[in-house]
Amino acid sequence: MNSSLIFLSTTALFIIIGSFCLVFGLDKAKTAKLRRRLLYSALICVFVVWGLITYIMLNPLG
Repeated sequence: MNSSLIFLSTTALFIIIGSFCLVFGLDKAKTAKLRRRLLYSALICVFVVWGLITYIMLNPLG
């Protein structure tokens, strides 16, 4: 399997996880501590996705 496809699949997975964390992190019914952890997790996912996309763009065929 092409390594770019693996990185692209991993990126999609982190986008889904980050979206889940963001949606539930903005829910006011959750406790403040849980919301903060979810929002920080979403932020970490954004940086991971940013790094993976940068890697894919720098190595498009590899």
